[in-house]
Amino acid sequence: MKTRNKTTGSTSGFDAKKLRRLPRGSFLAKRGETQASNTKVRISILVDLDVLNFFKERATQPGALPYQTQMNIVLRREMEDDEEVGASLARDERFIQTVAQRVSELSPKRRKTA
Repeated sequence: MKTRNKTTGSTSGFDAKKLRRLPRGSFLAKRGETQASNTKVRISILVDLDVLNFFKERATQPGALPYQTQMNIVLRREMEDDEEVGASLARDERFIQTVAQRVSELSPKRRKTA
């Protein structure tokens, strides 16, 4: 007669007492076995809601990467760029034109002097 196993609720004959318990932390990678570029770390970060929504929306597209992965890719691209943060904008002609237009809209009109 088979008895029910209390831990699994099944009658498969599984005996939990025969399992070997691993020491705590034995499944963790040893020092030097991993690289920082492929080691994930859990953090808590505050981002603007529109930024989060942007990445979450992109992640809903078929075949898209998860939104955290997309954010990581953007951050890595910026980190690995040899230039200062935002330096690429200084060479972006479209960005410069947009800023110039916005400045002219916000600047008070100059009066012609006679």
